Amino acid sequence: MERLDALGREIIRASAANEDDAEGVAASPFLYTRVRARVAAERARLEEPDDWRAALRVFRRAVPTVAVVAMLALALFVSVLLGTTQAEAREEATLLGERDTGVEQVVFTGGAALTSDEVLETIIEDDREAQR
Repeated sequence: MERLDALGREIIRASAANEDDAEGVAASPFLYTRVRARVAAERARLEEPDDWRAALRVFRRAVPTVAVVAMLALALFVSVLLGTTQAEAREEATLLGERDTGVEQVVFTGGAALTSDEVLETIIEDDREAQR
């Protein structure tokens, strides 16, 4: 509202000036250079707070987003930890032979799939051990 009032006062003052004053101002040397310099200075002054305000707006939006992502990552981390401890307990029970079914089990450690030759070799070795 204050800017509008100031603009109105400036327009009234400019309209009250006589033609001789207007021609004197227009004919003065370096008028346009001074006007351009003032416009550039005002533009630079107005852009500085905008950069700061824009950074603040981005910060205000980014903090909650990062917090939500961090909470989701923490929840996934905890769920994976709980899942691996239960899987490790089951794996230990299998390796220790807690189930007594009367059938011997062979546990292969390693992630690679076995070839047919490796499976046959394991069966033959088990038979040889059983015959001894």
